[in-house]
Amino acid sequence: WAPREQVEQWIDSYRKGIAACDKPVGEFINNQVAFFTFTHVADSEQEAMDNGAATAAAWYTQQAFTFFQVAEQYIEQAKAEAAAVAETERDRAGTGFVGQTHEGEAAEPASRAQQLMARIMEGEEPPEEEIYEILSQQESLIVGDKETVAQGVRTYQEMGIDRLMSFHQVGKLSQEKVLKSIRMLGELIPELDAQS
Repeated sequence: WAPREQVEQWIDSYRKGIAACDKPVGEFINNQVAFFTFTHVADSEQEAMDNGAATAAAWYTQQAFTFFQVAEQYIEQAKAEAAAVAETERDRAGTGFVGQTHEGEAAEPASRAQQLMARIMEGEEPPEEEIYEILSQQESLIVGDKETVAQGVRTYQEMGIDRLMSFHQVGKLSQEKVLKSIRMLGELIPELDAQS
């Protein structure tokens, strides 16, 4: 659920670290970036929503944060960042400091997706349409028809991602819908590979 700017910061930090490495753990430096994200391909945006892709992605995220015992910290951070944004909005002089710092620069405040996840982790059950509307604005999740998904993969290519690990089988998505999604993504590989 991280915004593009944050992912680009992570990649930049990794590339800087690799460039400074003179003693790799293994025999050589494998200077590649792999990224893991939820992917669901359908014949249309509406079919992706009807399949329950948005709810499945939100469910997985909630389960992951709970499993790794960081849900409470995530909720607290999202609330603190939302409060800081509200304070900055009131402070028209712009003196408020919003977000965490990353290598000396102010980071983006919590995205709508991060705030939505915090609400879900607190027990709220937003409508599927709201979850999908917010999810569809995220560049970090790849959900929709073939054209939308191809653009999502291209976004990762542009960010410098070398390997994209697509997670299809999530939550209550049926095996039939998961297999269709995998097949449809596979059909895009020759086109996307030719562009890399």
